[in-house]
Amino acid sequence: MLCKNLIGTFMCICPPGMQRRPDGEGCTDENECRTKPGICPNGRCINTVGSYRCDCNEGFEVSPSGTECIDTRQGFCFTEVLQTMCQMSSTNRNLVTKSECCCNSGRSWGPQCELCPLLGTAQYKKMCPHGPGYSTDGRDIDECKVLPNLCKNGQCINSIGSFRCHCRLGYTADITGTACVDLDECNQSPKPCNFICKNTDGSYQCSCPRGYVLQEDGKICKDLDECSTKQHNCQFLCVNVIGGFNCKCPPGFTQHHSSCIDNNECTAQPSLCGAKGQCLNTPGSYNCECQKGFSLDSSGVNCEDVDECDGNHRCQHGCQNVLGGYRCGCPQGYVQHYQWNQCVDENECSSPTACGSASCYNTLGSFKCVCPSGFDFDQAFGGCQDVDECSAGGSPCSYGCSNTDGGYLCGCPGGYFRAGQGHCISGLGFGKGSYLPAPQEEDEDNLLSPETCYECKINGYPKRGRQRRSVNGTERHKDHTVNLASMDVETPLSMMLNLSDLAHNEHILELLPAVEPLENRVRYLISHGNEDGYFRIHQKEGLSFLHLGRKKIVPGTYLLEIMSVPLYRKRELQKLEAKNDLNYLAGELGQALRMKLQLQLY
Repeated sequence: MLCKNLIGTFMCICPPGMQRRPDGEGCTDENECRTKPGICPNGRCINTVGSYRCDCNEGFEVSPSGTECIDTRQGFCFTEVLQTMCQMSSTNRNLVTKSECCCNSGRSWGPQCELCPLLGTAQYKKMCPHGPGYSTDGRDIDECKVLPNLCKNGQCINSIGSFRCHCRLGYTADITGTACVDLDECNQSPKPCNFICKNTDGSYQCSCPRGYVLQEDGKICKDLDECSTKQHNCQFLCVNVIGGFNCKCPPGFTQHHSSCIDNNECTAQPSLCGAKGQCLNTPGSYNCECQKGFSLDSSGVNCEDVDECDGNHRCQHGCQNVLGGYRCGCPQGYVQHYQWNQCVDENECSSPTACGSASCYNTLGSFKCVCPSGFDFDQAFGGCQDVDECSAGGSPCSYGCSNTDGGYLCGCPGGYFRAGQGHCISGLGFGKGSYLPAPQEEDEDNLLSPETCYECKINGYPKRGRQRRSVNGTERHKDHTVNLASMDVETPLSMMLNLSDLAHNEHILELLPAVEPLENRVRYLISHGNEDGYFRIHQKEGLSFLHLGRKKIVPGTYLLEIMSVPLYRKRELQKLEAKNDLNYLAGELGQALRMKLQLQLY
């Protein structure tokens, strides 16, 4: 406590942190924590005798005097803020304190995007008492660590209170030394290029004028040989010169800039190839072409007559040379053409009597008479005669054959009826005729004897591997009679059967092929009406038969559709087609069977 003398009296003066006692005699401690509100921000004030100290919050450090809390929290420093939002692209993602950021050109700091005080304000002076480049506690700030994109195109080097840039090759530091700017190499002396120099960012580029090419060192230009590198537009010959090239033309052409114009010798000399020749201009020259019957002589410009009869004249019946051509005699079946002076085929079919009722087809030097399938051309008769397919030779039928006009019919064993061409059908009650309409009877001449062995030869083609069929062992059925009666498969076949008389293996309907090539090569199936599986078709030793399935069936009317499917392999059919006429083949393999069966079960 100090004593100050006054006129006639004195006064006691208390040191800082102390205050005079109310009675004026002596000093007592001042509680700054109460008298000075707001001290120790970011901490708690603790009074001491004559002073006070700060107890700092987490993330803050007490100053050397103990009366302030210095911010030591770590966070990102941002140089750009857009509508109170820190821009992540403006930070280098290094953790620094708030004073390191804000005392060094930073705009905001930390995860809450806390704005930095503006330069010159009281808040700035409090945070940065030592000025820009120094933290609150006076330590130097490493700008290279805090601020992003410093010294682009160079290396940032920290200095006390500031920084400087060490620039890469092709760049130089600006006046302040804190940025790297492009170095214009083209203005340096000596110039790096011997022709054209173009400055680029951090470098430069040399280029050459037309007619020169840049060397591997990228600086020096030398003459470009346009002729050897094919960088010219000459039509024919190219001659290289320094900085360019010249064009030249071969004989027969006239020079016009870089192009060569062909000289038309035919126009300049109209009689160049003589009276019988024609002049054809070619690039740089010309050719002579002779009329038909003339050829060029050894000079290549005169046309002389060719003696065709002396060489390969193709005349088989005499040759006569004429100027520019020759004449031939004609053989039988050919006539002399009125204009071309050669033999052409005579069309014998132009005469209506050539083939009579048969079709006439003209051939080279002759003609051919053709009849429909099932007929042969008879020269003596002058027309088409029916072929008896059922005569001696392999018969196409398994159970007897009956010839018809232009074709044949296959019979069925006794008790069976023909269904279309190629299929036989029998079943319960067929022998009594209970369920069938009256069969269509054939003429008595067509009824076949069971004692006959049937061998046919169709259109001159023998049947391969055909076994002779007789009553002595190869027939399957006890009844040896052959039946040609047919049934109508266009209308449904109606049958009424008692369920109590039907066993599961009872043959309701029997089907077998009547055409021999279809044996073991055809399959009969139920195409419609058997969705519930009440019926089955079984095949045994070439015979297919319809019978009840294992599923229990109830009385009622059932409408089934039965069809045949040929089982020929593609290769077998191709062999048959190659061997036989297609019309004949259709008869040999029969027609596909498709019939409807109406069963009334009671």
